[in-house]
Amino acid sequence: MTVRKPFDTDDDVRRDRKMTMHSPPSAPFEPVFTSEEKATLRGERFVNREFVGVDLSGADLRDARFERTIFERCNLEGADLRSARFVLCELRDVILVDALLEDSRFDGTTLVDALGLTNASRVLIEQGGGTFLHAHASLR
Repeated sequence: MTVRKPFDTDDDVRRDRKMTMHSPPSAPFEPVFTSEEKATLRGERFVNREFVGVDLSGADLRDARFERTIFERCNLEGADLRSARFVLCELRDVILVDALLEDSRFDGTTLVDALGLTNASRVLIEQGGGTFLHAHASLR
């Protein structure tokens, strides 16, 4: 996995923009990150990325910042997203069962078909700037 660093060139960013695992929706999630890597994502910054079909279950994403990032058919079950920032992101068909969302921000972020959210979690997301859209809404 490549994370954009301050010294990356625009060509590096364009080349690495998609972290995509193309698979049918019924396929298992792609283990892009090992358990050890999931434990070290705290405070990382992801800009202009796409995560498609990626397993981020149980990941430590506290204080992580996501800008213009798309999550599609991803598993974030049990992920620790406390104090994470989602800015102008799209979360579509993601699993958020038991995800920790306290103090997170969702500025300009839309969620479509987010699974496993409690009413309290929905309120946290909306209060943090997130918007829920109907399943047939297109953001692209």
